[in-house]
Parts: sequence; structure tokens; C-alpha cells
Amino acid sequence: MNKILIKAEMVLLALLAVAVVLELLDTKLSILYIISLAGLGIVFFLFAQIPSQAKIEGSDFNSLLGLSIVPRVLWISTAITTVGVLFYLQGFAGAFKLLSIGGITIAICTLILIILRVINVKGLEQVIPILYRSYPALLAAAYFIFA
Repeated sequence: MNKILIKAEMVLLALLAVAVVLELLDTKLSILYIISLAGLGIVFFLFAQIPSQAKIEGSDFNSLLGLSIVPRVLWISTAITTVGVLFYLQGFAGAFKLLSIGGITIAICTLILIILRVINVKGLEQVIPILYRSYPALLAAAYFIFA
């Protein structure tokens, strides 16, 4: 399932890039935004449902937090932020709530990961691919909230 989600994510990102290019060319095809952002939100949410491949040594709560709980929360908050961006672009009610909740959750998870890194929890490099997806969503949320 992981390979299918990665391929779906790439296709939806390409579709989003096409939508942005068409927007720059003054072509109004908002359906591409809807399909790509809604699809990305679904894919990010489904990534949270995949069982963790991380090997948690012993019964250490910090390892469990950093390798299982925080990554799932990051995936879900990235999905919430992506849907918030979709709502904002479509002018739907509740966009600012979604963007705020998703953005604050990503920021809190980042703070938790920094603390876990300082106390030397092993294996946190497995969270980096999730952060590559979460931070652009966080930046988009911050832009739409403060713009």
C-alpha cells in the first residue's frame, strides 16, 4: 500500500503543478485544484494509517512518541492543513480553523521532535520524509492565515 500511496502522491503533486501553471496562464480550471488538494489530503491521511516500520527498542516512551505517535499526528495534521488550503482557495467557511489547527499541530510536533532529538532518541531520521511534506503545508497555512 505504501508504494501505491507514493505513486498517487506524485501524480497528485504533478496535477497540482499543472493547476498552478494553468492559473499563471489565466486559465480558470479550479477543478484541478480541488482534485489535487483533496486527493493529497486523502493520501496524507492514509499515510498515517500505515503501520510503523520503525523498530522501537524496549518499552521506552520517548522512542514510542518519536517513532510512532508523532509521525501519525504529523500525517494527520498535514492532511488537515491541505484540506484547509483547499477550503481557503475555494472560499469555504472553516478554512482558517483548519489552517490554524493543522499549522499549530505541525509546529507542536516539530517542537516535540526537537526535544526528543536533544535527549538523544535514536531513529528519528525516519521522520524526515514526513517533515518534507509537513513543512510546505505549514508554510502555506502561515501564508494564508497572515496574508
